[in-house]
Order: sequence, then C-alpha cells, then structure tokens
Amino acid sequence: MLAVLDRITNRTAYIAMAAGISLSLIAAFLAPQDVELGAWVRLTIWHGMLKWACIVGIFGMGLVAVLYLVTKREKLYDWARALQVALLPLWVLAVVIGVMAARLVWGSFNLAERRMTMSLGYTVVAAVALMFSLFWDNRRVSSAGQIVSALAMGFGLWWISLPDPLDVHPASAVMSSDNIGFKIAAFGMVAGCLVWVFATAVPVRRWLARVEGSV
Repeated sequence: MLAVLDRITNRTAYIAMAAGISLSLIAAFLAPQDVELGAWVRLTIWHGMLKWACIVGIFGMGLVAVLYLVTKREKLYDWARALQVALLPLWVLAVVIGVMAARLVWGSFNLAERRMTMSLGYTVVAAVALMFSLFWDNRRVSSAGQIVSALAMGFGLWWISLPDPLDVHPASAVMSSDNIGFKIAAFGMVAGCLVWVFATAVPVRRWLARVEGSV
C-alpha cells in the first residue's frame, strides 16, 4: 500500500481526499432513519466510521513503526511519522463530532462515559507522543511513541469492549442491527473515510520532508 501512496502526487491525493469525504457523506445521507433516533442516526454512524478509519490508520502507523525499527528503512519512518501527524487532528475531529452528536441525540455530552474517557485518554497519549516526535530528533524515540500510541488504542478498545450497564452509547449498534441498509451505508462511510485518512498522509509526508530539509 505504501508503494502505491509513494506514486501518488499531491494533486491526486487532494482529489482522493475530496472523493473520500464525499463518498462517506453521501453514504451517510442515504442511510435509513432509525425508529428512535430518526435522522440523527446518520451523524452518529458517520462519526463512528470516521473513528474506525482513524483506528485502522493508527494500527497501521504502529505496524509501520515496528517495521522501521526492524529494517531501518528510512521511507518506513517517513510514512509512520506522516500518519502520526495526519491522524491526530482527524481523530480529534471525530471525537468532537462524537461529543456534539451525543449532545444532539441523547441530550448530554456524556463526557464521563467510557468511550469518551478512552477517546480523550488516547488523544493525550497521541499528542504527547507527537510532541516527542517533533521536538526530540531521535527516530527510535519517535517510533517508540508511535508504537505506544497504537498500543494505547488497542488497550482502549479492549477496555470499552467490556460490558458496563452505565454506558449510554450502544455497542456494535450497526453490526447488531437487522436492517442491512445500515450495514451498507456504514461500509460506504468507512470506505470513504479510509480513503480520506490515507490520502491525507501523502501531502503531509512531503510537507514534513520540506520542513526538515529547510532546517
């Protein structure tokens, strides 16, 4: 996959980003309404699919960082760092949308819910790791921070998978639904968001290379 991204120009990446966002939004608009949540269910599913696209990117970042430490290939380090820089604002965007969706749908920001605690906790870990990557010119340290970020996400996902009667947010709401329309729409949303996430890393990698080259 990285070989494919290497050959993509910035212009093509921007077009892919726009196409991915458009696909995800169109899929959200075409999703059926829910009996209880009405049309707001589209926003909640879209936010969830954006988060899952980010999660895939985060685990991909961690894997590429591990491969860099094993092989010492500079290009792998560049991609892991580009994903790290690109994913943090996208993750924050997904969390903010989730907070607003909770307020609109359930009438509360639900800041004490485990999913929100995990989201905010991961944001702190990822931000600290990124700061080390940007200000401490040590590639092993940077790669370690990327791996720690991916591990933190894995731990967070495991934690919120444990049953808790106090959770407001339904677990696996899309996959457990009997309405196949929700599954099809969610697939379109996550596919578009994945294109958005990985296409964003292309210009970010080149921007980082220019910045480092000018120092």
